[in-house]
Amino acid sequence: MDIDEFLDRELADSGLDKDEDSLQPEFNSEDGKSPVFQGDNAVDRTSLEQAEQSYIQLWNVLAQQKLKWNKDLYDQLYSISRQVSSELTQAFEEVKKKANQIYSLISRARASLKEGKKDMPMKLYAEMQEINNSIPPVFFEEKKAIQEQIILFYRELVNTTDSELSKRIADIVAQIMRLLESTDNSLRSGNIDDASSNYIRCADLFTQIPEGFLKTRNSIGMRLLDIYRTLSIQAEISDLQKQLGPGMQASQQRSPPRVYTRIPQKPSTRIPELAMPSVSEDYQPKQQKKSEKDLSSKETVLNKKREHAKKNIKKGFYNEAWKDVEEALQIEPNDVESKALKAKIKTLQ
Repeated sequence: MDIDEFLDRELADSGLDKDEDSLQPEFNSEDGKSPVFQGDNAVDRTSLEQAEQSYIQLWNVLAQQKLKWNKDLYDQLYSISRQVSSELTQAFEEVKKKANQIYSLISRARASLKEGKKDMPMKLYAEMQEINNSIPPVFFEEKKAIQEQIILFYRELVNTTDSELSKRIADIVAQIMRLLESTDNSLRSGNIDDASSNYIRCADLFTQIPEGFLKTRNSIGMRLLDIYRTLSIQAEISDLQKQLGPGMQASQQRSPPRVYTRIPQKPSTRIPELAMPSVSEDYQPKQQKKSEKDLSSKETVLNKKREHAKKNIKKGFYNEAWKDVEEALQIEPNDVESKALKAKIKTLQ
């Protein structure tokens, strides 16, 4: 009696229940091979994963048996172990080929980066990841080594891309700073047209700064806002000055008083004491004289307020000038010249 027969008889006498046998994975094949290794082609990712799962399950069951003999379980594990060894050897050769492909792609991608190309390195990086993902996870150590090389290249790619972006933003900022300086010079010399043109170009460049550069955007944005405020108020002043054309100025001038001429009288045939006295050339109705006097006084005060505001502006007393303009507008709310002075003070404060 050999050892196998002895162990089989001992197992039969021990009375193993069906629940214990049910823990064992199914492994019924006429040729003695595991179903996960069927086919003539090289083992693929899925078959290796299934083989690993079956292998682990069988060993878990065997570990629960401790030293209790189980011939069927032993045979299954022995058979699958030999097949796994064979298939791993074949699959490992495929892994080496894929690793060499990835390393070749990394070399090509680095060369493209040095040449300043942008799209090709990203395309090659995506191809590397696709090949690496096709390697079965059972080759963890091999995948880890390959992934480390891919990550190193990815860092180079990101650093190069970020450096190019930073350089591009630096160029945009340099252009904006030159335009801002030119705008300031134009404003000092009173060249509003050049200042406005430079501001529009600055604003266009400013919108090209992408997200992630908030500090730079905020610093430049504050200066642009100051220029925007100055130019906008200056445009308002210009519009008001255009309203002070000949027609508006004429309408602002005081209308000359009407003079009543003497009405010629026919020789009276009536009694002399009943004759109507002639009207004097200087005669004017009392009401008309009063309104003309008020109008003249109003214009005089208005002119004084405007002139006083202009003097205060020249001296730099903007608060006093503002007060004079406000009082002038209380006298004549629609006075265009006072409005223009008020807008001018806004730009100077």
